[in-house]
Amino acid sequence: MKELHHLPSVLMEMPSIQTLNGWYSQSLSELIEFREKNSDNDSDCMVDKFTNLIENINQRHSTVIETMARGIMELKTDTKQHSLDQSSLQYFLDRFYINRTSMRLLITQHLTLFGKEKPFKKHIGCINPNCSVMEIVQSAAEDAGSLCDQYYMAAPEVEIEEVNASRDGSPITVCYIPSHLHYMVFELLKNSMRATIEKYMMDSNSQLPEIKVTISKGKEDIVIRILDRGGGVPLDKLDIIFSYMYTTASNHQHSLFDGSEDISSISPMAGYGYGLPLSRLYARYLNGDLRLSPLEGYGMDAYIYLKRFSVNANEVIPVFSEAASQRYKFGDLSGDWTC
Repeated sequence: MKELHHLPSVLMEMPSIQTLNGWYSQSLSELIEFREKNSDNDSDCMVDKFTNLIENINQRHSTVIETMARGIMELKTDTKQHSLDQSSLQYFLDRFYINRTSMRLLITQHLTLFGKEKPFKKHIGCINPNCSVMEIVQSAAEDAGSLCDQYYMAAPEVEIEEVNASRDGSPITVCYIPSHLHYMVFELLKNSMRATIEKYMMDSNSQLPEIKVTISKGKEDIVIRILDRGGGVPLDKLDIIFSYMYTTASNHQHSLFDGSEDISSISPMAGYGYGLPLSRLYARYLNGDLRLSPLEGYGMDAYIYLKRFSVNANEVIPVFSEAASQRYKFGDLSGDWTC
C-alpha cells in the first residue's frame, strides 16, 4: 500500500486505481480488526473465522491485475495527455505483482489446507512435491493448441523431448506450484503458435513448422526450452516485449479497459500485454528466470529456468525501504530486493 502512493498523482486519481486502493485499505483494516478481536483466542472456531475472512479477501482481490491495467489505460485515454515514466511504472508493477503472487500463494495454501477446497492427490496445499514437468507441458500445449485452433482454425504441432542428464530415462519432476508452471508454458506456447501461424498463414502451400520443446534436468537447474519458427523479433525489442503496456491486441480489443466490453471479448491469442511479464515474475519468484533469445527473421528461443532442488528455490520478493523510495524519486538504485 505504501508503494501505491508513490505512483504519479495523476494515476492515483484514476477511478480504477482508487478502487484498487480501496480494496487494499479495506482488507488491511479487516485483518487488523480480526487480530485485535481474536488475539487471545486459539480455538477451531477462530480458525474457521479467519479462513472465511481471507476467503472473502481473496475473492475481493481476484481481478487486481485487470483493474490495475484498466487504471493505466484510463490514464492513457484521458483527455489531459499525461506522460508516464515507463521505467518507474515497470519497476512498480514488477514489485506490485510479485508481492501479490506471494500473498495469493499464502492465501491459497491456507484455503486449500483449512478451507472447503481440498488439495489434489499428493499435493501439499497448492504445491506438488513431485510435479511432472512433462505432464504440465503437455497440458499447456493442449490448451494453447485448442485456443489457437479456435481462433485461427489451425495450430502448429508441438514436439516435446525430455532429457534427464542426471538420471537417464527417469521422468523429470520438481517441487513446484503446478498452476504457475502451466501459466508460464502456456503463455510461451500461445505466443509461439500465434507467431508461427501469422508468418505462414498467407502461404497456402506451406506446412506449419512444428514447435519444439525440450525439458532438461541438470545438476542444479531444470530448463524448459521452447523453439519456434515464427520470425522472431529484433534484439532491441526484447525490453518492449516484457513491458506491461506492450500488446499486439487491436484498439478494438482495448475497449474492454473503458468498461464498454467484457474481458472475454479480447483476443485469446493477443491478450493485453501482461502474459510475458507476469510469466517472468512467476519464474523469478522462486529464484528461477524466463529469458528470450530471438533469431530475427527465423524464430524465437524461450527458456524457463527452475531450481532443481527446493532448498534453492527461495522466495524472491521486494522490500519496501528507503532505497525503494529513492528509486521512485531519483531513478535506478539497488539493494531493495531480498536476493
